[in-house]
Amino acid sequence: MNYWIGLDIGIKWTGIAISNSLNIVKPEKTVKTEHLLRELKDLNKEYNFVGLVLGFPLTTKGKIGQRAKFVQKIKEEIEKELNIPIKLQDERFTTKEAAEIAYQLGKKKDKRLIDKISASLILKGYLDEN
Repeated sequence: MNYWIGLDIGIKWTGIAISNSLNIVKPEKTVKTEHLLRELKDLNKEYNFVGLVLGFPLTTKGKIGQRAKFVQKIKEEIEKELNIPIKLQDERFTTKEAAEIAYQLGKKKDKRLIDKISASLILKGYLDEN
């Protein structure tokens, strides 16, 4: 199967989503960002994914701010460790949309769930566009 991994990278926590060859995306887990590389290596052993999609948090005006620079740094670290394509996907408003989904599920304060859902939205957005 052609698995893709989607990431919603935060300073402390990162949401992870996985898709299959049918482009069905599921929220997988939330991990501490400091453990992200190890987690990606483990997931790659299990799924042998074909690429990563990182949420790229541009400002509302479409500029690269501090959070986007942080994601670029993480991207560079991942590229050093894993030899797979890494794509950046504009993630503006995905957290808001994910929070609304969590609210509808009755879990509006579950930050880790929101991170996983955000990762799913980021990955699904990329797959739908490509």
